[in-house]
Amino acid sequence: MGPTPANTIEKLHYRRMSYFTHAFTAEISQHGVGKSRVITYKVLFLPQHFETALPFKIYPRLRVEGEIAEVPVRGAWIPVGDGRRYFIVSPKIKANTGLDVGDEVEMRFRIDDQDHVDVPRALETAIRADPRASDHWNDLTAGKKRMFASHVASAKTAPTEQRRVAEAMLAIREGLSLRDLLRRDR
Repeated sequence: MGPTPANTIEKLHYRRMSYFTHAFTAEISQHGVGKSRVITYKVLFLPQHFETALPFKIYPRLRVEGEIAEVPVRGAWIPVGDGRRYFIVSPKIKANTGLDVGDEVEMRFRIDDQDHVDVPRALETAIRADPRASDHWNDLTAGKKRMFASHVASAKTAPTEQRRVAEAMLAIREGLSLRDLLRRDR
């Protein structure tokens, strides 16, 4: 006889929890960032007891991978001046679950490789094709690589992605940050 559906669900839950070492349930909140121009995000605030359980003294913006409402996520716990930390709840969470501000949600996560960068295929291809850019790319910190990757990945159309790859490549070749390149070209 095979396992019953209930046993199958319990085993699946056990595997998820053994992979994701931390879990909590919290309400999705709206949080504003900035002084002169406030940008609001949907976030989950980290319960306070995790503050001493996780290596925030070494990694103030600790990168994690996990699930929010069983939708895969990857990102960082971002510190707030009042001692709290938040994780941005991406629009894909609402699109896939219908959850929004005020809804209770479970987040499961584990500490991620702190140097991991998801590089969009178009940017990766361009870097590989340009030896000078490749050399500069290899010298960048993971955070600077993520800045370029995020700039390209957030493009919603192919023409925008192509323009952003070109901007990133120019900045990488010249050893500039994306911010410095965009300011220079204004």
